[in-house]
Amino acid sequence: MTNSVPKDFSRWVWGKQAVLELIKINPQQVEQVLISSTDRDQHKQKIVDLCARAGIPVSIKEGKEINRILPAQTHQNVAARLKAQAHPFVSLETLISKIPMDSIPPPVLLAVDHVQDPQNLGAMIRTALGTGVQGVILSRDRSCPVTGSVRKAAAGALEYMPLVQVTNLVRTLEELKEKGFWVLSLEADSPVSIYELDLRVPLVVIVGGESQGVSSLVRKRSDWLASIPMEGPVSSLNASVACAVALYEIFRQGRLTKGKG
Repeated sequence: MTNSVPKDFSRWVWGKQAVLELIKINPQQVEQVLISSTDRDQHKQKIVDLCARAGIPVSIKEGKEINRILPAQTHQNVAARLKAQAHPFVSLETLISKIPMDSIPPPVLLAVDHVQDPQNLGAMIRTALGTGVQGVILSRDRSCPVTGSVRKAAAGALEYMPLVQVTNLVRTLEELKEKGFWVLSLEADSPVSIYELDLRVPLVVIVGGESQGVSSLVRKRSDWLASIPMEGPVSSLNASVACAVALYEIFRQGRLTKGKG
């Protein structure tokens, strides 16, 4: 193990909650854990205990040593090095095969169209898990890779949420529509409010990138373009915030279907 600064952080996961959930759910992915010799708390002690059970080597480091390995990252003095660089994705076919289309409330998928900010992507995955979304679909090109920053922002949600990576999001949406899904794209300029729609159907929610929003081809394949009403001079929300508002409205409607309003 070297203390030199890596060219990227793709094989690192940092932050107490992210590392804890990684070791709980996918210990086989972890090569080594670094943890500080000071400020030990319940989370860090649990990480050490789980590593001992799973046979994962733990290196006790000073905080400044972890800073050299992960400069400018909010690592909370704990980090895990992964055995493989790439996050394991599932195929679209595998994901769909496990989703009952007649469930109540109906199934929901989140598709991310060229989002490039790791904080946004991680926050979306975290919200998706909290609102019962069954899977997240990522476009391969011009999108943020699944890095340690994404894992940190997701705060452990990444270990529970199936991710699908596709080369052609438009074709993927066509396949999903053939399976019975409806497609909702968030569009700030749409005259239709998300609160005007009955979203209690199998649904794919599309959130567009930070600069250009949902791409034109994706908009054309959408059944609904919906906006989130806003007051004041600012016309749109941050991508992850808009995603959260939409997913919680769908979650609310689903609870009404189940009689849990």
